[in-house]
Amino acid sequence: MSAEVLSSDTGDGVQPDPTRPPWYHRSWPRWARASRPPRELAAFLTVALLVLVAVSGGILLISERIARNNALAEAERAAVRLGQLVIAPLVADVLRGTPGALEDLDRVVDNRMSDGSVTSILVWRPDGTVLYSSEDEIIGEVLEPTEELRTAAGGAVLSSVDAEPETAYERVSPGPKLEVYTPLDVDGESLVFEAYYSYDRIAREASALRWQIIPMAVGGLVVLQLVQVPIAASLARRARRTEAERAEFMQLTIADSDRERRAMAADLHDGPVQDLAGVGYALGALRLSMPPEQHPTVDRLVGVVRHAVQSLRRLMVEIYPPDLSGPGLGDALRDLTEPLRTAGLTVSVDAGPVPPLSPDLAAAVYRTAKESLANVASHAQADNVWVRLEVVEQDGEAALLLEVCDDGVGFPAEGIDRRSEGHLGLRLVLDRVRHLGGRVELSERSGGGAVVTAVLPLAHPA
Repeated sequence: MSAEVLSSDTGDGVQPDPTRPPWYHRSWPRWARASRPPRELAAFLTVALLVLVAVSGGILLISERIARNNALAEAERAAVRLGQLVIAPLVADVLRGTPGALEDLDRVVDNRMSDGSVTSILVWRPDGTVLYSSEDEIIGEVLEPTEELRTAAGGAVLSSVDAEPETAYERVSPGPKLEVYTPLDVDGESLVFEAYYSYDRIAREASALRWQIIPMAVGGLVVLQLVQVPIAASLARRARRTEAERAEFMQLTIADSDRERRAMAADLHDGPVQDLAGVGYALGALRLSMPPEQHPTVDRLVGVVRHAVQSLRRLMVEIYPPDLSGPGLGDALRDLTEPLRTAGLTVSVDAGPVPPLSPDLAAAVYRTAKESLANVASHAQADNVWVRLEVVEQDGEAALLLEVCDDGVGFPAEGIDRRSEGHLGLRLVLDRVRHLGGRVELSERSGGGAVVTAVLPLAHPA
């Protein structure tokens, strides 16, 4: 089956399309047609909503990251100040054995932890010995030095969010903490100061950032959408008007084509066909008065003229079939398959009894079959073709079914749209089928090949 057949069906031919001209849904109530939103506008609004959701989610992630980075930087600065200005002098007194120095250090640490911003304080030796801790029970313990401890002992300040701190204490609230390591120089000895800060600071800063960023970003997008929606609605209405005008133009084109075909068929019948028929009769009469040895030449001329008349008559039928109503439609379909039989294809035509048809309905069926068979001959590379015409029941109403099958190569894998190449013949025909309330389905044939199925209601909308 050709690519042209496929290119003419922009949808599946079954579901109603709100972008089609108003007459296509003339059976709908007026209120339903008025309230049905254009598909393009609904898609535009859906995409806009998805963008708003995506932007809001991105803002949440960005605000969390900014708050995290700000909190880590602030925690590092606070830990450096606390360690160098407060903890280092007191630890030096403790190491010197100054009376009351340890009690002073405990009192200062308790004061710092009382507001909840600092949750734990430790002073380490580089070998992992806990020199001091806000939790007395681990003072003096020797733990395996962590990578952070060794890095801080080398003179670097580092911080991180620790979901499960390795030094967890009974008084410390569960959950992630801001962990800061900073080097500490006490009387020439290199120590490490470690402080844990509450993670609530990140949550507070993230919340504050969200309330600052979201109204500006999301509000701006909402305003943009409010400006774009009327424009999109106007464009959608314009597109629907353009589609309706295009469909009307196609119908006018078909009507003009009908008139031109009818005029051409009449001209052929009244002109060349009659003239050639007269020449044939004249040659037959002239043969009687000619010598016998010239009879073969005259017979050949008569045969050529008769062949020309038959060819012109077949062309007349192809251009404008004389009778497509009732039984004449089946005969016309059989005539359409003659070129395929001449080309060596095996053709089967099953045309059951058909009631009298309106001219529009008969012409739509005939032209759909004509275009389908023409494309089979040009592209399908088939050996067998089956044509079926019968009356069926569709949605509780009588309908006319036309089916054209072949055992050829099937639909092209590279695509079905050939409108850019100027293949619009079947497009016009299928638009007329839909105008008459029918549908066209394209499918693969079981066992190979393609199937074109057209179903048209016998009582189509006026």
